[in-house]
Amino acid sequence: MFLPTTKKEMKNRKWDQCDVVIVTPDAYIDHPSFAMAVLGRMLESRGYRVGIISQPKWKDPQSFLELGIPKIAFAVSGGAMDSMVMNYTASKIPRNDDAYCEKGEPYFSQKGDAKKYRIRPDRTINVYTSQIRSVCRDVPIIIGGIEASMRRIAHYDWWSDSVRRSILFDSKADILIYGMGEYPLVDCIRALSEGQNPDTMEIFGTAVIRKSTEGIPDAVALPSFADVKEKKEAFQEAFTLFYENRDIKTLVQPHDTRSLVQFPRRLLTPEELDAVYALPFKREPHPRYRDIPAFRMIEHSVTSHRGCYGRCSFCSITAHQGPEIVSRSKKSIMQEIEQIASKTGFTGTITDIGGPSANMYASSCKIGGCRDHDCLKEESACKNLISGTKDYLEVLKNAGDVRGVKHVFISSGLRFDPALMDDELIRACIRHHTPGRIKIAPESGSEKVLRLMGKPASKKFMEFLKRAKNISLKEDMPLKVTPYIIAGHPGEEITETEETIRFLNKTKLYGNQVQIFTPTPLTRSTAMYYLGYDPVTGEITHTEKNTKILEERKFKIINGDINAKKPDGHKHDAKKDPRNKTKMTHKKTGNLKKYRD
Repeated sequence: MFLPTTKKEMKNRKWDQCDVVIVTPDAYIDHPSFAMAVLGRMLESRGYRVGIISQPKWKDPQSFLELGIPKIAFAVSGGAMDSMVMNYTASKIPRNDDAYCEKGEPYFSQKGDAKKYRIRPDRTINVYTSQIRSVCRDVPIIIGGIEASMRRIAHYDWWSDSVRRSILFDSKADILIYGMGEYPLVDCIRALSEGQNPDTMEIFGTAVIRKSTEGIPDAVALPSFADVKEKKEAFQEAFTLFYENRDIKTLVQPHDTRSLVQFPRRLLTPEELDAVYALPFKREPHPRYRDIPAFRMIEHSVTSHRGCYGRCSFCSITAHQGPEIVSRSKKSIMQEIEQIASKTGFTGTITDIGGPSANMYASSCKIGGCRDHDCLKEESACKNLISGTKDYLEVLKNAGDVRGVKHVFISSGLRFDPALMDDELIRACIRHHTPGRIKIAPESGSEKVLRLMGKPASKKFMEFLKRAKNISLKEDMPLKVTPYIIAGHPGEEITETEETIRFLNKTKLYGNQVQIFTPTPLTRSTAMYYLGYDPVTGEITHTEKNTKILEERKFKIINGDINAKKPDGHKHDAKKDPRNKTKMTHKKTGNLKKYRD
């Protein structure tokens, strides 16, 4: 049975009131890849009555009372993605689709509406909490999801080109949960139900507002919002303290007469992660929905782990999920695959078994971890890193042995570092687990930009490509690689763009998987964009901010030609790019070779 979304559905359960109402701009999909389902099922498993308000017509405050006033709290999410990232392109052009809405349509459109408006409002959390407060002042509001998580301290906001307060202050919510929040949410709801005030709570994985910060042991004091907003030196200091402490200490940042207090991250155990995925998900959309593009993409996919120690400067995953890898047991993964395979309509393909970086599954540390989590060092991996490649290969093989499963693919990104991508994994990917192309992210061909990105030097990618090509020839299988490239990252000028073009031409890797850098809150790259230098090393990072020039550079990279000029209104079609056409030839020996025109 789905969690109730209307009073009629509540009545069917003989409920007169919900304990917690979850509010989300995403379509309600009861699947472990969707946060509202995970949070709702987790609270339900603890005995709480949970309702879900999915995609409220937010201009009407009464729409937030669709399920009545909850007994304990509202839990408000900005959705699976930051609303500003979802609503605008890297050129700040409004998007005309939303994968988490019916048929990808991002607007409300019903008869009688005078004007369409977005299902997902800009700055969703601020809008939702404001509307809830206007009709219900006395019930605590908890905010979470990536929009809250990545805006939890004072931060630079690219869309307004300003330094903004912690979203906890802007939204006027009571508690902020950062990271993957199912267990902190349970702790918060339990504390509220016991009568605790939000400003007295000290729950790992949360942040609250306090008038006094006396008595907090070993807290790290960040420069105040007022200083961070006015002085870039203070912004740099605040970011560096945040970056270096990595959620392992309590952080305090003054905002007006009050302070933000962020408690250390709540770390999961493998057993706790297994318990999340054992919850009774229906693995399908609520009946009010029929065609949700995001669901089609992940319906038959499986999450194997959380966390990433890749330390990519532009990525939000480490700040959101944390650098520690927490992996599910093989038994837990197999049980989920068996459940998928038993469902009506399953055609035999597991579309993905992975996580932020698929081949970090089961990796660990000989000494139990360290402060830096710099596991993939520049020249070679840390001596204490234990690769989980063997375990990952076993999971892939066992998944293929499940009755009803014909194919097991890896659609998540793969790290090409030798410590994580050995020859056996390359061979398995080429032979069995590639849904068309292996997705690899060199991100740039410039050594300077790669260093600023926190990515491996290009020689490591070249070594991987050489190994992969040799294996593909031995296996008589074609090698197809899709490179992901970021254009316009801080530190990239025209010289670095030229280096990337030469790199792609040399490796004969083409395609349209090129995106312009978007400065998202709280990443090191965004701090570079705002400051003009790396906040950690002090290296100067000139950033091109002219949208037209950035679009031109993207066009040049896609076309592999520094002299290419983008025609007005041009859209690249990778299918029509002659460089993407391949010819397959068989020699008498039977070896299959591929070459590009």
